[in-house]
Amino acid sequence: MPEKTGFALQALLITVLFNAALLAAVYFIGGEALQGKAVAVFGVGALLTLALWFALRQVSRRFTGSAAPAEATPRSVTPAAPDEASALQLLAILQRKGRLIDFLQEDLRAFDDAQIGAAVRSIHAGCSEALAEHVELAPVMQEAEGSAVTVAPGFDTQAVRLTGNVVGDPPFKGALRHRGWRVVRVNLPARMPGQGQEKILAAAEVEVTA
Repeated sequence: MPEKTGFALQALLITVLFNAALLAAVYFIGGEALQGKAVAVFGVGALLTLALWFALRQVSRRFTGSAAPAEATPRSVTPAAPDEASALQLLAILQRKGRLIDFLQEDLRAFDDAQIGAAVRSIHAGCSEALAEHVELAPVMQEAEGSAVTVAPGFDTQAVRLTGNVVGDPPFKGALRHRGWRVVRVNLPARMPGQGQEKILAAAEVEVTA
């Protein structure tokens, strides 16, 4: 818009100067024949000035309007921030039900296999209960692990990962090594306003003795 306004003003200025010079030359050459007709001559000149200026504006609009718009500079796409609140909430549930974080943060080198196995049973039971209560899971593929399967063309690369001798285009035939998991339903408890802002997964416990 500023460029169009500047062009219009420049066209008006050039037109006025051109017509003024032309009228002065006509009046000078006409000499005595134009004496007493100065008002009529300059009136006609003013009309010509407006007509020429209008024509120049129309031409400028046609050229500026037909010009292809400049391509917008592509903006860098910023990935959306993950919703970590739900993930932290589920992690807190696994800690509360099965002491999962305590187990993962423990240095197991100080324990023998029998001690670890005994501890894993209670952790497994608590975490399985938490998942069954809040997250419904289903296998990606229904066939039994170890069975022969065929991966059809157009398969979901996020749902099925190919390993081994992957050559050519689908369909691929192979053995199912892992059925995969997908989430069917998530049922996390509602959070109170402000809850989880400090990212506390498990509160510290202090036993008061006195």
